[in-house]
Amino acid sequence: MKLSMHTKLSYGIGGVADNALYTLLGTFLLFFLTTVAGIRPATAGTIAALGSILEAVCGPIAGFLSDNAETRFGKRKPFLMVAAIPVAIVTMLLFTSIGASYGVKVAYYTMMTLLFWTAFATFFVPYLAWGSDLTDDYNERTTLRSYAYFFNQVGMAIGMVMPTIIVEFMMKHGSSVERSWSAVGLFVGVCSGAALLICSLNIKKNDVKDFKKDPNREKVFSAKKIAYMFSEYFQILKLKSIRFLILGSVVYLLCNTMFSADRIYYFTFNIGLSAKQISFTMLLMTLVGIALVPVVGGLANYIDKKMVFIGGIALTGLVMLSSKFVGVDNFLEACILCAIYSVGNTCYWQLMPSMLYDVCEVEELASGEKHSGQVISLQALSESISTAVSLQVLGIILGQAGFNDMAATQPEAALTWIENCLTIVPGILLILVAISVWKYPVDRKSFPRILRAVERQRRGESIDLGEFGDIL
Repeated sequence: MKLSMHTKLSYGIGGVADNALYTLLGTFLLFFLTTVAGIRPATAGTIAALGSILEAVCGPIAGFLSDNAETRFGKRKPFLMVAAIPVAIVTMLLFTSIGASYGVKVAYYTMMTLLFWTAFATFFVPYLAWGSDLTDDYNERTTLRSYAYFFNQVGMAIGMVMPTIIVEFMMKHGSSVERSWSAVGLFVGVCSGAALLICSLNIKKNDVKDFKKDPNREKVFSAKKIAYMFSEYFQILKLKSIRFLILGSVVYLLCNTMFSADRIYYFTFNIGLSAKQISFTMLLMTLVGIALVPVVGGLANYIDKKMVFIGGIALTGLVMLSSKFVGVDNFLEACILCAIYSVGNTCYWQLMPSMLYDVCEVEELASGEKHSGQVISLQALSESISTAVSLQVLGIILGQAGFNDMAATQPEAALTWIENCLTIVPGILLILVAISVWKYPVDRKSFPRILRAVERQRRGESIDLGEFGDIL
């Protein structure tokens, strides 16, 4: 199904919230907690991990609820509307430095992190799943995700580039570092909440026709439904297509979270870049990402999104590995590294959700029912696991290597491991991602066969699933 420009543009705007919040937390949370709020690295990593673990629970629940929701506004839209204001408030509070004892600080930032990820999970899975509902056309899904990725890059600028600019600007005009970071939280939160409202209120296409409330309908989230939800997830994860794709997603996000969080430490302590220079490298990533949107989208529609994904990820991985031995020692080399990393980053965020949309039909073929929210929630689960593991591991590494948040110069061991976490570790992980997705069986040739079978199944015809052993 072809979509109007208005629908694609409106849907794409929602991507601002997705990436602004995700990159803000992935890039700055650990840095903020350790250098501004005064939380020890290992403890800060634990706080970040706990929030991600909560999202791992909330994401699947939000997916399940949005699959089963029945409202006059449709299945997905209400979740975006409900999350918009809490997202703005909690983001500001999370990046507010409080004057309290160490124990109170730990409790406060733990609570704010948990609330943040709860608000994030409320909209993230329904938003992604909405893209699958809007169209089942193989190439149109890639186009839709291209719009979303363009606005993802706007969100990246808001969540990754603007914070350092805001902090530097406010401090130059007499504001404290603590108040400057509160302004960052407010700015990113308000932008994200506004994007969710614009997206949800402007898409007129509804997935509920002639809505009538059924007073006898079983509760959406009864004990029976919870048990059913988990049994469905186990069935979904048995599918070959999903296992390879989700494995690739988890490993990529491990890499991305570590690269994003570690980059601030490397640029600050290893090569001594100024705040303006760091902001520029992040802006460069955004600009390169935007420039690559039509290139990646065009290649994906001309060749195949799976092969473009593998090529971009593998190339980026090789460059990251080589950078460990070539060295990244100055501003120019930092810019080059970030620009090249944008290739793999663009391939992932532009194409991975589109491939997950295609898996929704695979799952429908296997189960006989469409559970887009639950399938897409595995993406949120991937992000949760990766964020939790990466930030916890990075916090432990920094702590064990002797990182001192109060020192302008760090020990040699700390500098070495900061470099490793920027180069060789992400490089290895990216190669593993390419290998995993290589084994993913859905592509341009197999998807039409899947879609035809699903359409026959929807008409009530019997389908021999044995014919799809290569996919299921």
